Amino acid sequence: MKNSTKLIQAGRNAKDNRGAVNTPISQTSTVLFETLAAYEAASAQKTGDPSYGIAGTMTHRGLTDALAEWEGARHCLITPSGLSAITLTLFALLSSGDHVLMVDTIYGPSRRFALKELKRLGIETTFYDPLIGKDIAKLIQKNTKLIFLEAPGSLTFEMQDVPAIVKIARQKKVLTAFDNSWATPLYYKPLAAGVDISIQALTKYVGGHSDVIMGSIATNNAEVWKRLMAANKHFGLYVSAEQAALAARGLRSLEVRMKQHFESAILVASWLQKQKKVSKVIYPPLFGDAGHKIWERDFGFGGAGLFTFLLDKAYPEKSIHAFIDGMKLFGIGCSWGGYESLILRINPETTRTATKWPHKQTAIRLHIGLEHPDDLIADLAEGFKRL
Repeated sequence: MKNSTKLIQAGRNAKDNRGAVNTPISQTSTVLFETLAAYEAASAQKTGDPSYGIAGTMTHRGLTDALAEWEGARHCLITPSGLSAITLTLFALLSSGDHVLMVDTIYGPSRRFALKELKRLGIETTFYDPLIGKDIAKLIQKNTKLIFLEAPGSLTFEMQDVPAIVKIARQKKVLTAFDNSWATPLYYKPLAAGVDISIQALTKYVGGHSDVIMGSIATNNAEVWKRLMAANKHFGLYVSAEQAALAARGLRSLEVRMKQHFESAILVASWLQKQKKVSKVIYPPLFGDAGHKIWERDFGFGGAGLFTFLLDKAYPEKSIHAFIDGMKLFGIGCSWGGYESLILRINPETTRTATKWPHKQTAIRLHIGLEHPDDLIADLAEGFKRL
């Protein structure tokens, strides 16, 4: 089946749900069994059925089944946030004395977890240049257990050569994990590219309506899955049935929404390229972007509505605030992936250690929502007048 069909059909079974087109919201702490033997079998994880509500209900199973089919995965786990999906993966796969390679452009809280919690547990982290490609081999140590990737990079949108890194990782028998929140499996399938673990912040485009906070982890590696499930059980992580149902709802319309986000983002980004007060637009789908060739090769035909642009020079603080504060359609907020457009000033220089952010101009990150692109462009045009 094509992606669009999978997004509609996967994880739904009207026959099992007495004809309901959507899987019912099943919220329960207690799961009842007809016999003691059935309970004990479920409790020992011999049947795949939950023995307690924290293990999930039909609502959760419908979502994870749909996500797994979309990812091309045998196994899928949902967590209470995108960050928890990342930290659970790191905790499950790393032990004291291990070494992890983490891309320098990683999502900020992932870096914080590595520098604080992994360090406290005796796990060493090396941050690497996102453009390193096959030279990642030079950084792999005897105790390297995991390479963590993200493309495009958070805030600055560098594209990684994932096939080159995965090839080296497999040769060295090192696991790989990929944060795929930007493209989602609609435009990029990490597992098909040889990555061991695919992670998403379902908070973003899967939720799509700014009312869900959730993450997911997908894999085809049986040993990795065993360790993930054990770690999840130890932490007692749980996603509410209502949140799972909202994510499943968002999944059904994801393709049509992302197409609109992407098409509008291309229009707005192209317009920004022509503005005198803009020195650079950083968006891999744009022809001429430093990451365009890799984006075209690996993602090919789509992406998120999230990108960054640089102003032409340094402006006074009051001018930057006037530019952003006066926006009528762009909200000031740090998330993205919802229906609404967002704007933030960012400073990548403070979150890089292996590489140096080369630009001195003010960097502005935009998320292009589902408003008409002409109206968004008009809002930005008024902002440049205030600047």
